[in-house]
Amino acid sequence: MSTSFTFLRHAQTEANEKGVFSGSIDLPLSKEGEACAEQTAFMLAEEHFDAVFYGTAKRVLQTTDYVLSKLQDVPKIILKSDEIRETNFGLFEGLSAGEIQEKYPQDWKRYMDDWQTFVFPGGDSVEAFYERCEQFIHNVLFEYENNRILIVAHKGFILACWSALLTGDLSDVFTRDIKNGEFVTITL
Repeated sequence: MSTSFTFLRHAQTEANEKGVFSGSIDLPLSKEGEACAEQTAFMLAEEHFDAVFYGTAKRVLQTTDYVLSKLQDVPKIILKSDEIRETNFGLFEGLSAGEIQEKYPQDWKRYMDDWQTFVFPGGDSVEAFYERCEQFIHNVLFEYENNRILIVAHKGFILACWSALLTGDLSDVFTRDIKNGEFVTITL
């Protein structure tokens, strides 16, 4: 048998539309995000999942609610997890890349020069964030082997989990992408 992970990125927020760093800011979906979440829910309606894991941020909760309301086959396990959260970008929160470059040029340069060992001022260490995601996904893989699992989360969390599952290498985190409201399935 195999274990199947379907990763769903939460639908769009106004901060996503503006290209703003908003990892720890608890934002709701925008009107466009709500429509997207509903459309995604219809696309997943006939899928079977043994377990659903989702985070506690408003945007993730709202996206999950849309999906769970449309699933025809109710999963045996539905778990909200504090571990499913985005990077805390610290001083970068609420700012676009351009605003960060202007307001914190030295920090931005350090981030661009060596993002893997970067610690967001007042926020998370990139390495510690990756390790948290890696631990979470390997625990789920171990405990729920041979099941179909849906994880509703943030972009950074999903990219870190993919790297942990596929290569175990932090350096390839940004070689993939996932858009708001998009889902991707990986089978191991």
